[in-house]
Amino acid sequence: MTASFRQKLVLLLAGDELTRSLTTSCLEMSGYAVLSARTAGDVEALLLDQSERRVDILVTDADVRDTVDGLSLATVARCIDPEVAVVYTARAPRRIPEAERVPGAPCLRTPYHAHQLLGLLDGLTPRPVDHPSPAQVAAQVAA
Repeated sequence: MTASFRQKLVLLLAGDELTRSLTTSCLEMSGYAVLSARTAGDVEALLLDQSERRVDILVTDADVRDTVDGLSLATVARCIDPEVAVVYTARAPRRIPEAERVPGAPCLRTPYHAHQLLGLLDGLTPRPVDHPSPAQVAAQVAA
């Protein structure tokens, strides 16, 4: 019997267009399926409508301020699905109070390199098989 393989779905909130575009490309080259959005409200709508696919990982920009801010978005995601993995990105991650973070969610300082984010994601969930390592993807993105 063959085991079925499903790409991990990453939901990405990045307020900056260039960051969103580069991060999406990097994640896709590493074997992840990606939905990306500019506003926390858009991400919240995607979280609430998971009829097609379950979100495995939320990467949220804690600096985004919207109807729902990037920091609170993780709490919303965990209320909808307690199993969703979360990674915060922020200009000053040390300023995010521990009490406002969801348990087990690492913070990554922005701007970040692709290999840094992939390293965190690999620690949260196994990377899909037969896809390049974070170092290989970072080299391809830089080229």
